[in-house]
Amino acid sequence: MDETKQKDRFSSSELARTATEERQAEAKEIAESLAGTRVAESPEETQPRQMSTLPEFAKTGESSAITELVEFLKQTKRVWLIAAGAIFGLVAVVTLGGRVYDWASNARERRSEQAVASVTPEHLLARCGQPVEDVTKEVFPILMRTMTYQVGRNEAYVFSFSRTAEDKSDWVFLSMKDANGAKSYETPEEKVGAMSCLNSKK
Repeated sequence: MDETKQKDRFSSSELARTATEERQAEAKEIAESLAGTRVAESPEETQPRQMSTLPEFAKTGESSAITELVEFLKQTKRVWLIAAGAIFGLVAVVTLGGRVYDWASNARERRSEQAVASVTPEHLLARCGQPVEDVTKEVFPILMRTMTYQVGRNEAYVFSFSRTAEDKSDWVFLSMKDANGAKSYETPEEKVGAMSCLNSKK
């Protein structure tokens, strides 16, 4: 009877140990399937190993990125040179175009100023032909002369000159207005724009 008691005790303790081992194995399997990693490796054990590989990866990542960039620049060198040349050329053309335009505008203004500054009744007759009306009045000691030119059906311009009553004095160009007197042309560009014959070389 003692033997059966011992066998029962032995078998019950063995059963309890086996059941405990089975439960632990099941718990381990469940934990592994949930975590996706082995339960034996704790986070403290895996973290230093992951951290130790980071600097190496960063170094190789940096060097490979720089190498790739250098290779990319070497391969696209011609494209970059063409783009830089095109931008430089465009800037040069725009700058040159602006300077040419300014030069042409200044030359046109100078030509208009010279044409208007040299207007006398004789030059006006030579450049624009015979006027519709040419009237000279003497307001001692000054002579006033007005010359009217018909440009269009409703457009006429009146040029006013004056000089002293002395024989050898020169005529001075005073003003240019439309026949109604409503508009006065002040700048050389306005005068030449209204009557282009003023800019003639005659």
